[in-house]
Amino acid sequence: MIDINELEKIAHLARIGLKPDELENLASDIEKIVKYFQKLKEVSLVNVLPMTHTVDKTLELRPDMVKETNVSIDDFPYVKFRYFYVPSILD
Repeated sequence: MIDINELEKIAHLARIGLKPDELENLASDIEKIVKYFQKLKEVSLVNVLPMTHTVDKTLELRPDMVKETNVSIDDFPYVKFRYFYVPSILD
């Protein structure tokens, strides 16, 4: 089981104020989590391929196409140094 003194030290370093009864409950919860992770270590992953995403779907890409537009930097209301300038909306 996790030592209460060690848990107090971790709580102090994390600047978390915990009461003695909260420390005991937290120690019990952490112990359950550690036991669960130890149980997960027993699972065989020999034939399991690594996943890059939880959903097995291929990303559909569109081709890059250059489109002509009638928008010019001269038509934009705010221009600074030949760049579009967008005024801030946040103070």
